[in-house]
Amino acid sequence: MAQSTGKIRSNAIGVYVSNTTATDFPTIGNTYGDVAEENDSFELVACATSGTFTGSMEVLDATTKDNDGQREILTGGLTWSMSAEGLIQFDVTTDVKGAIDLFDLWTAKTRLRLSWTTGNDGDYMYYGNAYITSYEETAGLNEIASFSVTFEGDGSITKAIIDETNVNFLNNNN
Repeated sequence: MAQSTGKIRSNAIGVYVSNTTATDFPTIGNTYGDVAEENDSFELVACATSGTFTGSMEVLDATTKDNDGQREILTGGLTWSMSAEGLIQFDVTTDVKGAIDLFDLWTAKTRLRLSWTTGNDGDYMYYGNAYITSYEETAGLNEIASFSVTFEGDGSITKAIIDETNVNFLNNNN
């Protein structure tokens, strides 16, 4: 495995959408792509100018008079989301998910498998199932038309190492 070394440039990391749209995905361990059941292809969100992975933990306030009013918390559930903003281009290749593809997935309420990664063999990835909960297109005067998409996690987010034996990450360079 040829893992990326040194500091990772932000241009190398992106939101990838799996071609698998089944309702149930196989359980995957610490490595993604090392067994045949994980045969998968991920497509980069096309023409993205930015991307974000966000993880949060629900906090339950357990402050009482017994602790003299000092804040005390209990941990709750974890939530996660990914988002991307980019430029609209209608003639993107089939190796990436363009704005039109994302619109179709949003209107169909399709459950997706997402990954936040470089897509390089040996690198880490965060992945999980999600729905598109927000899709927006903008076209201002004398500007390039753009889109914004938000994916909300449906279940847990998992960290794994990429093994390109049975998984493929497609982007504009492939």
